[in-house]
Amino acid sequence: MRDGDNKMLNTELCACGSGLRRVRCCAVDLAALPEPAALELLAPKALEATNLFNEKKFREAEALALKILDLAPNQRAALRVLFEVRRAENKPGPTETLARRLASIPAENNALSAAAQLQLAQLLVGQGRHQDAEPSARAAVKLSPRDANTHHVMGVVLTETGHVLAGERHYRTAIKLLGRDDGTVLANLAWNLKLQGRLDEAADIYQQALAIRPDNTRGIGGFAQVEAGRARLPQAIALLDKAVTQWPDDRTLRLLRALMDLQDEQFEAVINRLSGPLDGLLPPELAVRGQAVQRMGRITDAVTIFATAKQMQRERYGHRYEPAAFLQKAEAYKAFFNADQMLNLPRATPRDGVQPIFILGFPRSGSSLLEQFLAKTPGFAVADGLMPVASLTDLATRLSASETGATYPQVLADIAIGDGQNIPTQLRDQHLENLRATGLLQPETKFITDRAPDNHWHLGLIKLLFPEAPVIHVVRHPLDIMLSNLGQDKRLEANCGVSMAATARHYDLTMSMIKHYRGQLALRYLPVRYETLVSDPLAVLQSIVKFIGAAPVKLPSKPALRVNAFQPMPRVPAHVVTQQPLHERGVYRYRAYEAALPQLFSEVRPILDGWIAELGYQDTP
Repeated sequence: MRDGDNKMLNTELCACGSGLRRVRCCAVDLAALPEPAALELLAPKALEATNLFNEKKFREAEALALKILDLAPNQRAALRVLFEVRRAENKPGPTETLARRLASIPAENNALSAAAQLQLAQLLVGQGRHQDAEPSARAAVKLSPRDANTHHVMGVVLTETGHVLAGERHYRTAIKLLGRDDGTVLANLAWNLKLQGRLDEAADIYQQALAIRPDNTRGIGGFAQVEAGRARLPQAIALLDKAVTQWPDDRTLRLLRALMDLQDEQFEAVINRLSGPLDGLLPPELAVRGQAVQRMGRITDAVTIFATAKQMQRERYGHRYEPAAFLQKAEAYKAFFNADQMLNLPRATPRDGVQPIFILGFPRSGSSLLEQFLAKTPGFAVADGLMPVASLTDLATRLSASETGATYPQVLADIAIGDGQNIPTQLRDQHLENLRATGLLQPETKFITDRAPDNHWHLGLIKLLFPEAPVIHVVRHPLDIMLSNLGQDKRLEANCGVSMAATARHYDLTMSMIKHYRGQLALRYLPVRYETLVSDPLAVLQSIVKFIGAAPVKLPSKPALRVNAFQPMPRVPAHVVTQQPLHERGVYRYRAYEAALPQLFSEVRPILDGWIAELGYQDTP
């Protein structure tokens, strides 16, 4: 019996859930797929299946599509019908499998291929998987560069993966190709501008977008966040109150309104808005409710709420701490960026002009607070994480690439050879040009802060490009950092926020990288304690200005720093949107929690006790 006959007898359904036999689905023999001429013979039946689906005869459409695909697994129209059926059934796994198969089938023209790639990208974007969507979004733009939808989706993907300037360009291209204003595209452009800190521009565009599409609840929520960021909290609340009245079941609007209550210290109002059984709330809702309960001093209840949110992330949404790639990265970076290797590598040539200041700090350590204070200091501009040095690693690889096929960072060894000596200067100039393109650099700017969350990985590259750049490290008691991250619903590096133990392990990895660089490189390094930053911010600013060698500047007064009032600026970092008067309630907060719940830190203390001692904290549980 021939192998083909064997396959025809194999009735095992594919585990992906498509409904097809395995040998006609994920285990299909690509070399045995029918040729285009044979597919054409099935076109009338595929059209019949499409018509049945359009008439909402879903079961009949599915049955016919399955029969067609059993004969020809690459029949595009039948595959599209089956995809639409599985999507209508809300079966994400099979839907994605079928979307990927549609995108992989060669089409007779670019338009069909672009549509399939765009469909896959939109599916992944809808699931919040923007990084996964990027390859298909890029393919769609290449295949159909004059299509507004492809540019719009590319703008969404780039914006949500942190490439906001590139995202803005694609949004504006989409509007130009449409030849008219579109409420959805404009609202997404406004959100992009909000992320860039261009709040006044974002507000104007949100108004245009909502005039076109007043029912865009996501746009209303974004506009409210912009208004809050412009220190217009009453206007933000009014927007949300009207929207919540009109769409009372919209959970995002309700959550944003609760956030406004939290910022306004209306803790009972937060709890009332986010009431009900804990398992009936989503993790972001639990995080906000827990913060309100925490502020009311109900320690045990707050921890229960936070723990429920983390458990939900793990069990309901499948979020897991995934350190493997970062452990490999740490090994590779430590092996390459050592004292002997660095002595052999050239540095960028000296240059007058704006001096970057690189800020380190594990999430919730206080680095954003420091940047807020520096933003109030004459001569300083703040880049937040808008243009990270990490974005130069691909360019460094291309410029340094040799015949060895080495990857970053090992490829940097080539800059010590021949014309490679000029590469650090090229990279440095490109980084400054990227900053200039953001509009952050003003004539009076002498220093610009870089608070990219992955700076701790790239201190070796920073040393090559900016040999004399100051590195400011905001440190905080590790157990306070753990507790503060427990109460957040934010995706962190390696997904380490899913549990306190995962956060501790990644903190240990992060600190070990900084310790390695400090031991191998002659960094201009200044540690700043969070506890001092909140108790005496003026003294911290004075020490930083002295450390970096800045000319005497008029620093904000101590009372002004404690008020931490909103200060209009051309670009407002994202963290300023939640700016609050300075407080010390987070200093050594862990002590009360550990006293009330002795087991809370039992799993993380073995990981963190060494760092607690090394950082010089007098630890008293």
